[in-house]
Amino acid sequence: MKNIPLSLALLAMTLAGCARTVDIRTDLTPETCVPGTVHKVERVGCYSAVTLRAMLWISDLPGKVTIKHGVRLYRVEYWTTNYDGQPTVASGLVALPKKAAPDAVVECLHGTTTLRNATPSKPTLLEGVSVSAIFAGAGYLLVMPDYIGYGTSHEMHPYLHAKTTADTSIDLLKAAHAFSGTLGVTWPTSLYLTGYSQGGHATAATQRALEAMNDPRFQVVASAPSSGTYNLADLIFPFALEGKSSAHSLYLAFMVRAYSAIYQQPIESVIKEEYAVLLPVLYDGEHDGGPIMEALPRNPRDMFQKTFLDDYDNGRPTWLLTALRENETYQWTPKAPMHVYYGESDTDVSPKESIEAAAEWTKRGANVQLINLGDFNHEGAIFQSVPLIRKWFDEVRAQQKAGEKAAQGLKTLRPAYAAR
Repeated sequence: MKNIPLSLALLAMTLAGCARTVDIRTDLTPETCVPGTVHKVERVGCYSAVTLRAMLWISDLPGKVTIKHGVRLYRVEYWTTNYDGQPTVASGLVALPKKAAPDAVVECLHGTTTLRNATPSKPTLLEGVSVSAIFAGAGYLLVMPDYIGYGTSHEMHPYLHAKTTADTSIDLLKAAHAFSGTLGVTWPTSLYLTGYSQGGHATAATQRALEAMNDPRFQVVASAPSSGTYNLADLIFPFALEGKSSAHSLYLAFMVRAYSAIYQQPIESVIKEEYAVLLPVLYDGEHDGGPIMEALPRNPRDMFQKTFLDDYDNGRPTWLLTALRENETYQWTPKAPMHVYYGESDTDVSPKESIEAAAEWTKRGANVQLINLGDFNHEGAIFQSVPLIRKWFDEVRAQQKAGEKAAQGLKTLRPAYAAR
């Protein structure tokens, strides 16, 4: 960060905020709702291009990011489907460029957080505003799900559950499509996906689901996961058990708590009872990572039942390993090109996750470029990847525009030749 008082940045954000809200509500109930239907929309901010440029300058990104437009930010609440098949309302951020028609959509999927309010639709400089500046400020329509359990949702967060994550992400796209129509904004059909850490897993899960749907409204053009988790059973779980990062106990407990509920298995079959009883409180959306890590053992293996570790260490099947395999996001063939980013010194997520996932996708015939960002840790690698992702998306978008222009030129020429 630049050596400038944070208060100046906060002042700029306060001065730039819009008090006016967009009061859109629907009277649907769980019995009458359709996934992807808008429930409520509120405006949560609006910023000039000058303010956004200043914010990004303060953040000291490692590459040039051009901002052309101011942005308008909206919290969109929408109907989606929870892991148990029940309808629920989730929230997310939709950011639009001011005084410009967006010509592409970016869906950005955020990383692990344990705080309900530390999510895109309750935007802060680091979480929602900067990403809006980077993409909506460049003419993209930005969509960022909070995920179930965050933002305005008080359900349990289905951490690393691939299907629910994809459903929630796609349903926000549907809601954003409907909402943009109410504003008279033409929805661009070109869709770019990106996400970091947990959001890397979410990016792959969402791309896989969208490409299987082949909905003409949501055509994935390019995908750029950063420092993601893809092979949960054979890579991230054994890596996290080693406890190289102080956050590994937090990640593992978060995942076991979610999978225990999703797969209806007793959490005490995996986690020692003294820790299992703490998890509903620790992961209630009100506790930051620090207190959670203090309450859990530094060595993740100390948190697990001896019987579970005996089964795991000796290769015997367990419900947890089965669940992890069901939620991998690397054994499929991507259609849209992918750039896969990682840092060499990442101790939170093993670099092997990106390396081996990219190798698997390439072996299956996908167009994948693996990008080693250098000697950076988890947070550093994500920070380094942002300007590179924006640059690549801009290049792909420019190529698309050139192709569309050439195609339009051919359509114009054909009637002229036919008249001769």
